[in-house]
Amino acid sequence: MKRCDHAKAPTHHARQRVWVLAMACAMLTAGCATPRMNPVDVNAYWTGRMAIQVLKDPPESLSAGFELQGSAQAGEMVLLSPIGTTLARLEWTPQDARLAQGQQQVNSPSLQKLGARLTGTELPIAALFEWLAGRPAEAPGWQVDLSAHAQGRISAERREPSPGAVLRIALDR
Repeated sequence: MKRCDHAKAPTHHARQRVWVLAMACAMLTAGCATPRMNPVDVNAYWTGRMAIQVLKDPPESLSAGFELQGSAQAGEMVLLSPIGTTLARLEWTPQDARLAQGQQQVNSPSLQKLGARLTGTELPIAALFEWLAGRPAEAPGWQVDLSAHAQGRISAERREPSPGAVLRIALDR
């Protein structure tokens, strides 16, 4: 029986080039990656992906990975690109809030205003922390669906005031 020769084993040099390319990609990815948050309280720490769509004409969308810790009163949130680079960092206390995007930093006495600046719409911050914990909470104009919270999924829709907005969260488990 004759052996098929079109699938020859890679040469030593070809294997070496693949290995060098793989190592270069790994180093580039590691060089761009953002250090992960160190959770202070694992019960007040979430990570996953979120998508926000503001129903304007034309619609505006934001989709990013996130790490979030704290509460509506004080905390930190990092938005991440698909390759792990930091897109934005929000930090807040009862006295003020700070948004950092690249070299730009904006301070405000209101987390609500900085959140709207980042996402294009006002989000119900206090209710959002309750939703992340799997607890229903009222937020004027918003309807939340927590039926898939056990699977790490949350969705909420704002109908009033206009423009509407849709928020989807997929938590890592």
